[in-house]
Amino acid sequence: MRQHKKTETTKDSSKIAVNGDTVTKVTTTTTETVKTEVPTFSSEEVNKGLAEYSKLKDEYVAAVKSKNAAEIKAISDKYTAWANQATGWAAKLKPDEIQKYSEYMIKASEEWAEAAKNVVR
Repeated sequence: MRQHKKTETTKDSSKIAVNGDTVTKVTTTTTETVKTEVPTFSSEEVNKGLAEYSKLKDEYVAAVKSKNAAEIKAISDKYTAWANQATGWAAKLKPDEIQKYSEYMIKASEEWAEAAKNVVR
């Protein structure tokens, strides 16, 4: 009995019953569309690299949603290579840009980790 109730809640996650009234939950789809604003820097190489990350993350999220294991693995490998390159980019920035860069990189890795949570192993 308890298991059945749990499944029903998950199915109808867009609405919650509050004292008999149905209230539509607004938070359901907003989390997917929120994107971290990609900052721009004085180094064109860094800007191009960060733009590449956005594309990689979108591909990764799509692969995770489609549960395509081969694609998830391929994109994860690309991300690892990207992250290895990204570690040297801070050296190409002006001193006053480094803080903004490292804050963005923390957000980027959190976003990636969030997307990776949905990977079915």
